[in-house]
Amino acid sequence: MSDVKPPGTAETFSLFGEPLHQSPINLWLPSDETAYKEKMMELRANYELSLRNYLENPEEPEKLLWLGRRTGILGRFREAVALYSLGVQKFPSDPRFLRFRGHRFALLRRIDLAVADLEEAARLIKRRPDEPELYASGRPSKDKLGVSSFHWNVWYHLGFVYFAAGSLEKATEAYRECMKVSDNPESVIATTHWLYMVLKRIGKDDEAAGLLETIETRRQVVEVGDYYETLLMYKGETSPEALLEKARSEGSVRFLTRGHAIGNLYLSVGETERAIRIFREVLATGQWTSGVYLLSEVELKKLGVPPR
Repeated sequence: MSDVKPPGTAETFSLFGEPLHQSPINLWLPSDETAYKEKMMELRANYELSLRNYLENPEEPEKLLWLGRRTGILGRFREAVALYSLGVQKFPSDPRFLRFRGHRFALLRRIDLAVADLEEAARLIKRRPDEPELYASGRPSKDKLGVSSFHWNVWYHLGFVYFAAGSLEKATEAYRECMKVSDNPESVIATTHWLYMVLKRIGKDDEAAGLLETIETRRQVVEVGDYYETLLMYKGETSPEALLEKARSEGSVRFLTRGHAIGNLYLSVGETERAIRIFREVLATGQWTSGVYLLSEVELKKLGVPPR
């Protein structure tokens, strides 16, 4: 009998047709092995609690929403989509299910469905007051705010999926709306990061440069350090090459944001080969649940080059 085991079921497939296997979202997970295991135990316990709460209260949208969120953070994106789809069916006027399903559709590489969901969520929030959106990854900590604006998240993720769809003008408009509801300095920095990138790509260099005038140097930030460092690079505080080396030295998860942004910068100024190398370096991390990993796939696919 052969000892060869069949590969595990893929959660989804990359834009190049490669299987992508289930993986938790690593953004907020510690790199230390012991701390990582403890955090995963916490996330699984949160999932079990949410499941019990939902089964006891199946008609409460909050219970279904949190079950979907705590399912998704474990990397079970297809299961999360099914839960959000139930929410969309049962509570069609609640934009939260569309907001979260849209993000999960994007990571599953169903960009068309992600755009449709987030466009509808953006339409629905016009009739709904803003509210806090708590993080599924846990409470505030030294490197995490723990809460953000729901309206901000809708526009932020709509801008992202437009970016992934190649609709850069629409992404620009979404990020401008996002800026209007950026209610704290960290949200402003994050929105500026994304709006700057799409403005550069559509040749609106003067508007992009104007965004940097509001970015102070030597500001203390909690969770947007990678975005902030990238904006300082644009301001000339460091070079792309120096920032790349710093990002590489801090591990694969920390490399993603700054690496993708520099690849985008190179692409926007016509240095295509350098951009390709960096986008491939992003894919080499294997961190496929990251949004910028998807965007790196998008760029390589659009350029007609293989992922490695």
